Amino acid sequence: MSSDPVPPVDPSTPAPVSALVGIAAYTELAGFGLLAARSVDAPDLATRQSLALGAERALSRQQALVGLVAPGAGVPAAAALMGPFEGALVEFDTRTRTDDWAEGVLKGVVGHGVAQDFCRTLAAGVGGQHGKRLREVLEVAGAGPAARDGADAEALSVLVRLASADDVLASRLALWGRRVVGEALNLVTALLEQHAELESLTAASAAALGHDAADGSVRSWLVARLTAEHTRRMDRLGLAA
Repeated sequence: MSSDPVPPVDPSTPAPVSALVGIAAYTELAGFGLLAARSVDAPDLATRQSLALGAERALSRQQALVGLVAPGAGVPAAAALMGPFEGALVEFDTRTRTDDWAEGVLKGVVGHGVAQDFCRTLAAGVGGQHGKRLREVLEVAGAGPAARDGADAEALSVLVRLASADDVLASRLALWGRRVVGEALNLVTALLEQHAELESLTAASAAALGHDAADGSVRSWLVARLTAEHTRRMDRLGLAA
């Protein structure tokens, strides 16, 4: 007599936690894809290797996220968690399509960076052991001074080198970055509208991080917070946000 199949995701996991892990894992998988694609057509072998390492780290963190709520469940768990967000990035990708290699790298840095900041912020609203473990995975993005940039650390280094050597390219990338972050923030708003679990975590994280709800919408607070993080990221690139 066969036993019932083990569910891919621990049924005791609160729905908001599953949702946050799902979107975090989904965006890490997207980050892997962007970095891997830019590695394939990189202008030199060293850059290709650097971006490939970043892609590998993004995939490793995606697997670590899935393991938080479904240890050992593998592909079925990842698919179950990410399923509600399948296709969430289609409009963003369509509206930020580019054939320019450097713009493609910056798209990945900006889009992935906003997604990481979004997930880190919402994780502040998760209590107990779930919250502690989730924040540990989301914050450990690499090693050394660029740890917070995680999988994007190599891409950031490449963009800094290119922009510092070409003022015209730097100006073009600065403009492109503004367009990409606008689309990324629109995506954040859409995710909150479509997924009540993420909306509830936004309110919880705002309270945990000291935001006074009387000061206005927590959604506006979140967008302002993500915008500030983006500005700091562009400053590290030497580009005007």
